[in-house]
Amino acid sequence: MDLDYLTGAGFAALLIGSLIYLAILALSIWIGYLVIKAAVRNGLREHTLWLEQRRGPIR
Repeated sequence: MDLDYLTGAGFAALLIGSLIYLAILALSIWIGYLVIKAAVRNGLREHTLWLEQRRGPIR
């Protein structure tokens, strides 16, 4: 029995699995970045509004 083709198939499956894992990891990091960016933007906007109410318009 020649099982050399199974070694190649196993390597291909490992490679594809690793690529899918890395893609999901990259997507998760990107989504996390976008969520944090939106939160910081909203926080700065709220802080600016609070300052304007307290001290008057900022130039």
